[in-house]
Amino acid sequence: MGTEQLVYNYPHEIFDQIACYLTNRQKGVCRTVCQSWRLLFTPSQYRHVQVKGRRQFYQFLRAIASGVGHYVKRLSVDDVCMTATELESLPYLCPNLVSLSFNGKSLGTTSVTGGKESLKTPFSQWKCLRRLTELQDLTVAYYLLNTPYSPLTHLSIRLELNNKAMKTNFFTSLHKATELESLTLDSISLSLSEMEAIHNACPRLQKIQLINANLEPMGNSIDEKKSISAMRHFDSAKRMKSFELQNGTGLYENYEWLYYISTKYPNLTHVQLWHAYSVNTPSPDIPSTDDELRERYEAIASIGTKCRDLKSVSFMNVLMNHWLFEEMDNVGTELESITLGDMTDNTIELLQCLIRSKQNVKYLTLWGWTSLCIQETMEKTVVMIGQCSNRLYSFTFSMQFSGVKNAPIPLNLLLSKCPKLRYLKFDNIQATLMCPKSIIEDYFGDNESRFIKPQLQHLVFENGSFRNEIFKYLSLNCADLEKLDISSCALIGEYYAEMDIKIHMPYHSFKCISIRHARPPSHYYHVKQASDIRFFNVLVSKEQRSNGLYELKDFEAFNSSLTFDYEQKPLEYRRPTKYVNHKNISDANQPSSPFVSIKCHALTELNIGDFWVI
Repeated sequence: MGTEQLVYNYPHEIFDQIACYLTNRQKGVCRTVCQSWRLLFTPSQYRHVQVKGRRQFYQFLRAIASGVGHYVKRLSVDDVCMTATELESLPYLCPNLVSLSFNGKSLGTTSVTGGKESLKTPFSQWKCLRRLTELQDLTVAYYLLNTPYSPLTHLSIRLELNNKAMKTNFFTSLHKATELESLTLDSISLSLSEMEAIHNACPRLQKIQLINANLEPMGNSIDEKKSISAMRHFDSAKRMKSFELQNGTGLYENYEWLYYISTKYPNLTHVQLWHAYSVNTPSPDIPSTDDELRERYEAIASIGTKCRDLKSVSFMNVLMNHWLFEEMDNVGTELESITLGDMTDNTIELLQCLIRSKQNVKYLTLWGWTSLCIQETMEKTVVMIGQCSNRLYSFTFSMQFSGVKNAPIPLNLLLSKCPKLRYLKFDNIQATLMCPKSIIEDYFGDNESRFIKPQLQHLVFENGSFRNEIFKYLSLNCADLEKLDISSCALIGEYYAEMDIKIHMPYHSFKCISIRHARPPSHYYHVKQASDIRFFNVLVSKEQRSNGLYELKDFEAFNSSLTFDYEQKPLEYRRPTKYVNHKNISDANQPSSPFVSIKCHALTELNIGDFWVI
């Protein structure tokens, strides 16, 4: 007598909501319980798929060939060179795609140029496709832009800066994308007329993101540049909410674009303007006359005057002073997020302007500068960070473009001045511990702050360095910490060759720990190539689980370049594809290569080297 199969009459949306709280591995386990659960949890497992590398892509094609491809709504394919056959098979295997992101070349595919060449491709199957990110071969983008009606609402493409034919073909086809709401262009040079052409072709546009872009000049003299603010021959783009110029060139010299932004986009809620200056690309000289300097201050302040709905601003390496803050206060702007920094001590003055202003931000990003290596300057800056806002929720501290590696920043001093922080990221920084006089006075003096414990929940170390004692401090002082990300950092130990990362926090319940590569210790201002983490062990006291030593194996080369890269030089890493358990290896025989030891109360997810272990 057969067992009666359980039948669930609940809507699939309920199981989708349940699946949101499960890891990929847990979803896979649920699919193996019974035939009914297999049908219920298969859609949630395949709805959002992220593929990295050729091996995963091959496994993905095998999986969706069984008929589950119609569940896939979002597909991200990174570091894969697809053949023409593979690319053209995707619309049949995944006909219901809403979002597609890939950076591989579709080898052997004929690309469409300006609509003059007809191409029999199956991309017309993607009637639901709304979001497309295509960073190398623009086969899909050209096809969808040359259809009678383009369904795209979000488009992100990378052009070749000196390829005029590619740029011409793009602008020729853009008028078909009348539904476009978000446009991201990488490596492009734009004139005023071309910017206007984008808005004329895409009247629904709400976001423009320009990366590695060059803004061409509109005028030569100060009068010509300033006259841009009085332009009346173009209409305001009232739907525009976000404008980003990331690592853009020409903005410093051609500051008339600031007047264009403030006049063209009066309803902006987010604006980001920055350019990376380094040893190889030094910052321009400060204007020689007071009139030129005043004009640049007025240009950036015009954004604060006319864009009264701003909630988020990022001005890095942009010449500015207190006028911008005064204008935002005068028109009643209430910022939620701000990013500051110009690689000089002038950043301290900008922090003081923020403190004096009425802006009470929740999210702060600060670009550090060279003199932060001086302890007095660093301590003064940390104190001012704590004074910027009484509701500071998130803080990102970056020394990426300062020219200094491993600048020491005391983690405990920062958290004592900003106890309400929930998210903290250190980028290109050495996280240290110190007991300065200010902390001692706070603890023993008449100060209520000594009773306030840091509320930190998510901590990120990226491209920096630290000592294992950091985790002892976190274990004792940050009881709410539940997410820890470590990416390409160097462990500083007593011995030069010590590479054992010991995250021993026995009373913490972590949602996720992620460790992506480690760098061997080196001389103070030098950085070595990141190494693969080969061995790890995990002790979870809640489950009383310790299964010995694990070894990561079968590493494959991987270029993480799906997102836009400002330097255009993606780093090649290697990542594991499986791991094995060595239960019989004693601690005395542990290998000396990069090793991770984790002790905690509970752990939901563990990612090592871009490989999900748990």
